[in-house]
Amino acid sequence: KDFMRLRSPLLLLACAAGVAAQPLYDFSSSPVQQLTDATFESDMVKDTTSVWVVEYYADWCGHCKAFAKDFERAASNLQGIVKFGAVNADSAKATMMAAGVQGYPTVKVYLPE
Repeated sequence: KDFMRLRSPLLLLACAAGVAAQPLYDFSSSPVQQLTDATFESDMVKDTTSVWVVEYYADWCGHCKAFAKDFERAASNLQGIVKFGAVNADSAKATMMAAGVQGYPTVKVYLPE
């Protein structure tokens, strides 16, 4: 009986870890560009000619998962007109903090200067 009590929470944790590990975007085939701490400045900030729509997300966030398909559809529909990027807030903490993001998903529009 004690074994079953211990086993259930462990099973639940194992399942949750598996779900959390699934990446939200497959950037190799997505019209959404991955932005990281290393690439945010060079790819997005220094692009002074394009409008960017950037989503700040977390792979484990349920609202982000629900939003991702529509975000990719918008990126596909507006390809060549507006650039779409996504920042994983768990792995790009400096970028997320600099943008003042406090919840997920957060979407910001950046206009060219």
